[in-house]
Amino acid sequence: MKFISLLMWVGQFGLSAIFPTVFFLLAAVWLQSRFGLGMWIVVVFGILGVLTSVSSARSCLRSMRKTAEEAAGKKQHPISFNDHT
Repeated sequence: MKFISLLMWVGQFGLSAIFPTVFFLLAAVWLQSRFGLGMWIVVVFGILGVLTSVSSARSCLRSMRKTAEEAAGKKQHPISFNDHT
């Protein structure tokens, strides 16, 4: 069961890293051909897609780390005022 859970996370990470960029680029190409916009729309949407992919992948990695820590039994407690180093 653990293998299926890990496989699910790998698939989710792959989709969250690839899909936004592909979606934004396809939307940019469609806008360019539909409204006769220049190449600048593809560049702008490409940058937006990459930024969205990075943000989404980062969020997915954070969730994966939290799940792994919970599975390992490590409970992170908030740092109190006097525990700062």
